[in-house]
Amino acid sequence: MKNDLLEKQNELYGNLNFAAEIKKDNIGIIKHFIASEKEAYENNFQGQFYPSYHYEINRVMSSKMSKIDDEDIYLAFYYQLKLGNIYKPLEKHYPLFLKAVAHNIDDNDLDNTFLNPTHLYFLFGIINNENADSVYDTAYEDYTESLKFITLCGSYTTFPNLRKKRARFIQFLENETIMRRIKNELSLYFKSDFITSGSLVLLLLDTNTSSKEVLYNLHKLNLKNTNVWLLGSFYKDFKKSDTNKKLLKDLYATYPKEWIDEYQKTDWNQIDSL
Repeated sequence: MKNDLLEKQNELYGNLNFAAEIKKDNIGIIKHFIASEKEAYENNFQGQFYPSYHYEINRVMSSKMSKIDDEDIYLAFYYQLKLGNIYKPLEKHYPLFLKAVAHNIDDNDLDNTFLNPTHLYFLFGIINNENADSVYDTAYEDYTESLKFITLCGSYTTFPNLRKKRARFIQFLENETIMRRIKNELSLYFKSDFITSGSLVLLLLDTNTSSKEVLYNLHKLNLKNTNVWLLGSFYKDFKKSDTNKKLLKDLYATYPKEWIDEYQKTDWNQIDSL
């Protein structure tokens, strides 16, 4: 059954006549996307419309979608999220987008989607899949600013380059929502990735004592060698201030010197947890 449905989708969406016609049909693009993903999700395979037409789908979904009904807009968001695609909707579509986010969480199915749990936390304050309704508490401006932070973090390919561009992160120091989420749950998402790195930059730039306490508390968590090295590499690049110098000194006092001074290679085949 699964193979038959997959083959039928391949045959339909690989047809050149279909391709020529569908690119002119904004409503059809959304309807085919929804139908393809619905069938695929229910039968446990990847829908074949999205891989071939994701540029067209994103183009339509970034528009006003004035001729597309709300139910299809909502379902398009829903299946985009299933694929792990989180982006900035128009403000007029934000309520439908939130409904789609809540539905994804309420599915109790986050382990079987590509939604990034760290993204969910930063964007909506979601820690697990039991508080779907709390997404409605996120104002559009808070969502877009948090998305801007995530996007900035993801624009780098190395940690040293991210640290060199620290000035680009200063704009977020006054964002109470972002700073609160970092301070409250850094240990929850702390790992060798770029959101963690952006979070460290903000905590090290911030002169507030509470930001430094978050980092001192990390030292007490019996960190892995790779995470100690990550912290040390950031502390060394931010040690002009006395408070950050003290953080580095405390890290040396808590963990082996070689973990801080010698590169600790991450095993990407294992989950990088605290």
